[in-house]
Amino acid sequence: MQHLAESCARAGLAACELGRHTKTDPTLGKPDVVVCLGGDGTILSAAAEAACSGAVLCGVNLGHLGFLSACGKEDVAELVRVLSSGEYEVEERTLLQVVQCNAETGECLAPHLALNEVALMRAQTGKMIDVDVELDGRLLNRYHADGVLVSTPTGSTAYSLSAGGPLIWPTAGIMCLTPICPHSLTSRSVILPEGVEITMRPRARRGRVGESLIYSLDGRSTHPIAINATLTIRKAPVSLRLLNLPGADYAARLRAKLRW
Repeated sequence: MQHLAESCARAGLAACELGRHTKTDPTLGKPDVVVCLGGDGTILSAAAEAACSGAVLCGVNLGHLGFLSACGKEDVAELVRVLSSGEYEVEERTLLQVVQCNAETGECLAPHLALNEVALMRAQTGKMIDVDVELDGRLLNRYHADGVLVSTPTGSTAYSLSAGGPLIWPTAGIMCLTPICPHSLTSRSVILPEGVEITMRPRARRGRVGESLIYSLDGRSTHPIAINATLTIRKAPVSLRLLNLPGADYAARLRAKLRW
């Protein structure tokens, strides 16, 4: 961090470390670019806040895969140069907005945002769930599976890929619905237009009392959900502005990260 700050200072860029206490300091103003030092998990943890503030998010990969990162630590000098000259490219990435509502009272909790995916599953491992999935109010299927997840194109290389979902170009205007280990060979991923509203309705299973369900956002946070609740997922009204170095090639990134 100190090396990056010193490099920015030499290039005439004002830079400071944003921590738990400093990021709300009104004297700092609104940052134009937020640089995350770490892996994809670090970027995921900062994505919602960056999207809501309008800041461009830039990742410097210090982890393993680094699908979301603009560069590695060996390219910091080039990153500082393009930040100083303004030559960087900005790519819009879709976010999901997730709202949990009580089906009986209609009361809804505050919405959450996810960059990769939202996954509905049982709190106890090794147990299956029954969940009705509706598209714009019309039933698509009742899934009997370990869970059901909805991913963005960005998230197609994360949990969705592990669950058997397809690779999706990150700027494609679609979402992907994938059952997790379904109890049916015909249950497969479904590609949906990003304008559709997806509703998940957990169903009680016969002979089971006090079932405990959760939904996970980007694998970073989990929230309980009752049988009489619904989970509504749609494209978020804000998007993440992700920084790329000039001439970034996503096909080359796939080849490198997936070892093709």
